[in-house]
Amino acid sequence: MISHTILDNGVHLVNLEQPLHASQARETMQLFREMSQQGAEKVIVNLEKVPFIDSHGLAALVVGLKIFDDGEKLRLVAPQDQPRLLFELTMFDQIFHITENVTTAKATL
Repeated sequence: MISHTILDNGVHLVNLEQPLHASQARETMQLFREMSQQGAEKVIVNLEKVPFIDSHGLAALVVGLKIFDDGEKLRLVAPQDQPRLLFELTMFDQIFHITENVTTAKATL
């Protein structure tokens, strides 16, 4: 399940609540595109309820990275163990801005 809300100061919060694999990756990419078309500029992706990300899920997050100012306006929050390991092994932890909570992510946008 994916939910999307707008916080104060125009920050968009995307909550992903299941493994991020092929089917959810397509939905996530589509949501990023729609948000961009509607003028979203600052996005936080909450991963705290995502136990697993595969290559399709990683690709979806890279699409968000490219859409939102090469990642300068995108934050990932609270990845669980497997997603965190995936980011480290692929060195995407050096590319994505990853924070431990939504409050910190908002402060860095």
